[in-house]
Amino acid sequence: MQRKISRNISLLKESISNASLKANIDPNQIALIAVSKKKSNESIKAALDLGILNFGENYAQELAMKAEFFKNNNIGWHFIGPIQTNKIKLIAKHANWVHSLDRVKVIDKFNKECVALNKQMNALIQVNISGEETKSGIKPDNLLEFADYVNLQSNIILKGIMVLPRITSSIKETGIEMSKAKKLHTLLVDKYPHASNLSMGTTSDFECAIKYGSNMIRVGELIFGKRK
Repeated sequence: MQRKISRNISLLKESISNASLKANIDPNQIALIAVSKKKSNESIKAALDLGILNFGENYAQELAMKAEFFKNNNIGWHFIGPIQTNKIKLIAKHANWVHSLDRVKVIDKFNKECVALNKQMNALIQVNISGEETKSGIKPDNLLEFADYVNLQSNIILKGIMVLPRITSSIKETGIEMSKAKKLHTLLVDKYPHASNLSMGTTSDFECAIKYGSNMIRVGELIFGKRK
């Protein structure tokens, strides 16, 4: 397993480097989040030993179990899935980053839980850039108003936005949505310079995402292999 994951990470880093050079940016500016949902602790340990320090989870209970197991390691845990309000206490306790803020009541509860924990939470606003009804996220037109509300919270640190462009075989269509996301993120950074993270790009489209300005990619299969 270690050998396979090592090879996968090496190839992925080479791809990130090539995409970054084409986009005329420093590859070291691209934060890599290893999506470890449904992956074993053994797989995570293998990636950790190879220098991967940030891991993304979609389910609160799974996040909690893994965070407890690796509590003595220097891991940054990113919650990247849709947020259920009854799971916020668990997420607030174990995550260092949340990528999917999209409702006022979620913000309020997260801040309340973080205050109780005396903890600062790094947070991204999820924007529904594709306009698909099946996806979470705020409407693009509401971003700045929503960001104002996030920025008022005492224990939530506004770090940027996260988007999930529609899955399509059309590179042109993907590029259009990613370009929209980059323009939207630029508007946010103009108002809040510290909100400098654009979480965009997964296994299938991270190279395109880097081209259009992503500096935080979420990759699972190219590190751990396909989920069974």
